[in-house]
Amino acid sequence: MQAKNIKQLLRQYLLGKAPEKESGVIDQWYDSFNEDLHLTKEQEEQLRQEMWQHIHPQIKVAKTFYLQAAKAAAVALLLAGAGLTYFLVRERPAIFTEIITRSGEKKTVTLPDGTILSINAGSTIRITAERTLSILDGEVFFDVKGDPRKAFIVESGPLTTTVLGTSFNITAYKALHNLSVGVVSGKVSVKGYGILAKNQALVYDKQTGTGKIDSLDQHSLEWQQGKLLLNDVSFDEMVVMMQKNFGITITANQEEVKATRYTTELSTVMEPVKAAEVLAAIHQLKIKATTNQILIYK
Repeated sequence: MQAKNIKQLLRQYLLGKAPEKESGVIDQWYDSFNEDLHLTKEQEEQLRQEMWQHIHPQIKVAKTFYLQAAKAAAVALLLAGAGLTYFLVRERPAIFTEIITRSGEKKTVTLPDGTILSINAGSTIRITAERTLSILDGEVFFDVKGDPRKAFIVESGPLTTTVLGTSFNITAYKALHNLSVGVVSGKVSVKGYGILAKNQALVYDKQTGTGKIDSLDQHSLEWQQGKLLLNDVSFDEMVVMMQKNFGITITANQEEVKATRYTTELSTVMEPVKAAEVLAAIHQLKIKATTNQILIYK
């Protein structure tokens, strides 16, 4: 078979589009190696990188966009001598793992390098490579294992945070007005804003596209102790955080209620309706609970 045809067949295989007969041939070829496939240390390391999905058992894989990664990696390595490795790597589908927490659910995950992630309720994060991830929605506290050879990188919307080993908190809920990066120990680098030291925080306004460095509000970390802190948030932001933490939908039909700014602290172990009652009482409001939602009114 000509090299051009081999490339085309392997490309279709990696994308899951190869005809059944041809896929079977490749499968049989791969399986024929059994345990006699001997790799150099360099090849083993490359294969380990290709198969970087074996992280802490607590991780729930919500979406994985890859096809038969082990076979694809072996194909790439074994065909290196034929000059096809670049083709395979360049054409390989993207690989990532998503971790999702539901409303009211928090999760702690340990990555292979020893880094610990504490993930707040209603969050979605995407791990794209070793020591590289993005927060699509939500909040995460990072305790990053130091590695001077490889930085740990977190993308949260327009912000990119790079560290070698430290602990910090990132709030990046899609529906909230602000993003924030708060440093608890060590230092972090935020692209476009320089270095943040211990007890400093960057607050980024998504509407204006501007950020400001200030002192870290220690109360903002109390979500790890089971507390929801609302600090002068809008009605819409309050609704989002109540839904994320208590799984309840809050509505209002009075403009005065919708214009109110909300500030309170709630225990996330409270019954949802009770939490809504406390929130309303603090702001001199009332509630009416139905099966699907809670109405707040004056």
